[in-house]
Amino acid sequence: MTFRDRHRSASGARPADTLAAVSRPVPACPHCATANEQPLVCERCGWRWYANPKPAAAVLLEREPNGPDPSILLLRRAVEPGFGAWDLPAGYLDPGESFEVAARREAREESGIEIDLVSLTGVYHSAAANAVTAVYRARATEDNPTVQTDSESSEHAWVARSAIGDWLPRIAFDSMASAIADWAAGRLGDPRPDEP
Repeated sequence: MTFRDRHRSASGARPADTLAAVSRPVPACPHCATANEQPLVCERCGWRWYANPKPAAAVLLEREPNGPDPSILLLRRAVEPGFGAWDLPAGYLDPGESFEVAARREAREESGIEIDLVSLTGVYHSAAANAVTAVYRARATEDNPTVQTDSESSEHAWVARSAIGDWLPRIAFDSMASAIADWAAGRLGDPRPDEP
């Protein structure tokens, strides 16, 4: 299945290729290149592209962190991948952006909340997405902020630490479920055991 096949509209039609007139085919794109075709090398300048993981940042936005049962903000995904499942405010880094700046930006874009980062919870790998995500504990800069989700989310929930076990099966991505489980268990910054 090609990239264009995966991104058909709801009607099943392929989207129009508005850049066809200024594009030309290449032997393989970074998404489709096989191990034998990597690294991709530019014949003009020698630049090499490797299939390294994409960097991302996520936020465990805490509410009442010092209370008897603190909670974190989860967002229900309104986009693929993971449509209908729950996730943390998260996303890929923009070019030249640090993990910390990306974490603040993603929280602001996806929840409408300005945050202060408290600490690094851990770094989580997703083989399926070929991504490495730095996950931070964070707090809103103002008391009782109003969540304003963007188009990537259909709703939000503040989930108490005591209820996390019930929510883990609903989380869109295993790496983020691991981060949430670590937060709930108080495993902050500790290396995770090797996984197969």
